[in-house]
Amino acid sequence: MNKSAGKNERYWGWRGSFCLLKDLNCALASQEVFQDMTGKREDRVLQAVTGLEGGVVACGSTCGVVTGGALGLALMYDNVLKEKGVAAEMAVMSSIREYIKWFEDNYGSSLCRERSGVNFYKTGGQLRYLLPGDRVGKCLLHIRGAMKHLYGYQKKDLPELELEKKEMRSEPVHCAQTVLKEIRNRTGVGDPLLERLSFIFDGGLGFKGGVCGALVGAVAGINLLLGMNVRDANYFQTIKAFIVGHVNLLVKKPFGAPEPFCVGKNIVQKFVEKAGSMECSFITDKKFSGWNDFQQHISSSDKCAGLIELATAEASNAIKSLK
Repeated sequence: MNKSAGKNERYWGWRGSFCLLKDLNCALASQEVFQDMTGKREDRVLQAVTGLEGGVVACGSTCGVVTGGALGLALMYDNVLKEKGVAAEMAVMSSIREYIKWFEDNYGSSLCRERSGVNFYKTGGQLRYLLPGDRVGKCLLHIRGAMKHLYGYQKKDLPELELEKKEMRSEPVHCAQTVLKEIRNRTGVGDPLLERLSFIFDGGLGFKGGVCGALVGAVAGINLLLGMNVRDANYFQTIKAFIVGHVNLLVKKPFGAPEPFCVGKNIVQKFVEKAGSMECSFITDKKFSGWNDFQQHISSSDKCAGLIELATAEASNAIKSLK
């Protein structure tokens, strides 16, 4: 029985703001609320989004409310995905594109750096985000609005989309999914459900050009091992993890034991050195029109293949060093 039954959109909007204060992580808060809202508790998937906070390891790319909410949509439709396969994936991508457009229309951008206007890799940036409170207050408002909006998707059917079979590969290539599967093959660390849902990160999440899916796959894979268990953590543990993680963004030598932000920071730095950016639109120099456009590109791009291997290797090596 879904205990969330009977709770309205106002409740879930309030719950979004509350969980952001509780979890101190926008991606975790968004995913936790969506799972509770739909009655689908998946702790491994929740743990995996730890590093998507602040635009992926606080680098300012795609907002954690957007990635966490989009992954929640995919999870909500998982039964349909298992039944209908690629047709359902295409339909879910359509809903995610709709969600991202709504977010951008209402909040100006889906990129954290553009919305917050701060650099979390500088002490002044972290202080400006927290004080005097207007920036963090904006995030509280935005997650509240996003959760209220996402509540409405429970009443929506997936759009019916016709597969263009002549143009479509029999087995589509998904960048984040490829990385996650290969990390599991090389290290034994993985989660089939997360892999199944991760197609949504194609083309920078819903083909919208945001954070590269290969990089998300690497960060999420690491967080299957290092991510926070926010449902069972007490607030002292959460605050400690937040402080240690954000201090590690500022220092060269990691503080304390390996944790999502110090390990993730190294992955992002190596990825950006090779790719030149975190964002798919910059890396590919393209704006994908949809499913077939992306599949044509990813199936023939040596650059994307190289970045998928780089992300896989860096994440796998990091995991092996921690086991």
